[in-house]
Amino acid sequence: MPTRWWQDTIIYQVYLRSFQDTNADGIGDLQGVIKRLDYVRDLGIDTVWISPHFDSPMDDNGYDVRDFCNVSPDYGTLDDFKALLSEAHARNMKIIIDMIVNHTSDEHPWFLAAKDPTHPDHTTFRDFYIWQPPRMNDQGNPERPTSWVSWFGGSTWTYNPPTNDYYLHIFSAKMPDLNWRNPAVRVAMKAVIQFWIDLGVDGFRLDASNHLEKNWDFPEANPGYEHFSNLPKHHEYLEELSRALFEPYDLLIIGEAGSASREEALRYAGYDSHEFNLLIHFEHCWADIDEANNVTPGKWAKGSVDVTKIKRSFAKWQQVFANQGWNVLYWHNHDQPRIVSHYGDDAIHHRRSALMLAYCLYLLPGTPIVYYGEEIGMTNVDYTDLSDFRDVEVFTEYGNFKQNGAHHETAMQALRDRCRDNARTPMQWDDSPHAGFSTATPWMKVNGNHSDINVKTQQKQPDSIWQTYKTLLHLRKHERLNHGKVTFYTLDHEQAFVYCVTGKTHDYLVIANFTDKPMRYPLDSLIKDYTLYVANVKNAQAKSPRFAPFEARIYRHQHNRTSSAMI
Repeated sequence: MPTRWWQDTIIYQVYLRSFQDTNADGIGDLQGVIKRLDYVRDLGIDTVWISPHFDSPMDDNGYDVRDFCNVSPDYGTLDDFKALLSEAHARNMKIIIDMIVNHTSDEHPWFLAAKDPTHPDHTTFRDFYIWQPPRMNDQGNPERPTSWVSWFGGSTWTYNPPTNDYYLHIFSAKMPDLNWRNPAVRVAMKAVIQFWIDLGVDGFRLDASNHLEKNWDFPEANPGYEHFSNLPKHHEYLEELSRALFEPYDLLIIGEAGSASREEALRYAGYDSHEFNLLIHFEHCWADIDEANNVTPGKWAKGSVDVTKIKRSFAKWQQVFANQGWNVLYWHNHDQPRIVSHYGDDAIHHRRSALMLAYCLYLLPGTPIVYYGEEIGMTNVDYTDLSDFRDVEVFTEYGNFKQNGAHHETAMQALRDRCRDNARTPMQWDDSPHAGFSTATPWMKVNGNHSDINVKTQQKQPDSIWQTYKTLLHLRKHERLNHGKVTFYTLDHEQAFVYCVTGKTHDYLVIANFTDKPMRYPLDSLIKDYTLYVANVKNAQAKSPRFAPFEARIYRHQHNRTSSAMI
């Protein structure tokens, strides 16, 4: 297969609301992204993915869209977006955007017409959404059609009195699901996508793209995820979009599927697929869940990190897409905790564990996605009051924890450990009162450690997290590591994360202690032809089998292979 542009790119994900405020309203904006384009390019990035910028009531920070063809006043204007495209393209950078295809806001004109039988367009838009009549229980009383549970907690059904039925929403009640079985919905959504293609965007990340089809038999189930996730028919919708729009314009399309099998993954994003180019999977994201915790259960139950699970996930996906598709690499995004707090140590070994995590990920083959602030080791929130949080999910789950018998502080700690707000705090540019994000009070409280963890400070330190990210990202460009071949070692080892990858001029061997305990790891046979390239501890002993907590080393070996032999 000929190399596509997105195989050689490095992506930087920006959470728009928290990246850079330029008009002193405490909210990040499009002009803020423009202001920081040179910073991003200097880091080694050439593609920027921005979170939803559409007009929205902001129930879920823009994922609830009120107008798909307009920019939220929080973020600027359509002219600002055009300027962003122009400035990025002038720097040979690309812009991809989130496209929300599963649902709209309940304030979208389509839904306003659909829910109101007196609206002149009610008949046109009624079937843009999914409705069901009340279910009669054994006592003859009406109740919700099913016991399905939304991804944000609570029911997937909300009653609409004017029509005496319920609409489906697998996320917030303010985000009603679209009915993709209706051809008119598909026509309308293609027109939306065409609008942004015509403006010049270079690709899309399709949000919730594996939920487009539902089980229209609406069987009783709790939580019922299997009835609105990864159902076969949704592939038809994705292929229709791809053949009509994505492929003709050579766009980068990123999809997501939390539990896709090998066969499913290749159908989504194999070289012969007509759906996505890259598939985001989540297997490595929650490798530390305490299954015995019934008070703050599920993803909220922080436990010990299963290093073997993380390694096996990376090895699996490298193998799944080997010669059949293209891999995507990332540690976390806007829906997960900050990686250095999640799998590293944000207190005693902050820098060391952040560098270990960078070594483990950013030499692997595939297209990497760096999440904003990751390059300086931003951490989880330090909030002490429930009112400091902003995510709609937090308040639903806090109530659930209390119903399960959690004390206030137990519930708060679960939120500090796992909530989505961890990944959404304002970017820490410097040590000023609002971290250089804004001159006004930010929409969301800045993390208190910004005086120590910030870009300005780390750019002056030769061995900082930021400097290391810059070095690694430029190295992977120079060595074409995106196209390398990888071999993993000792996947069953409970501490060591070890792999070798081929580059254009060198092979690179990464050996890392992924834990906060000392480790012994035999080196003789592995490092025989290698020299130590870089390490995350001072005076690292290249031949020593002893590794300190979170210690990581990169060795390299020069070879005579041509770059074409790697591909």
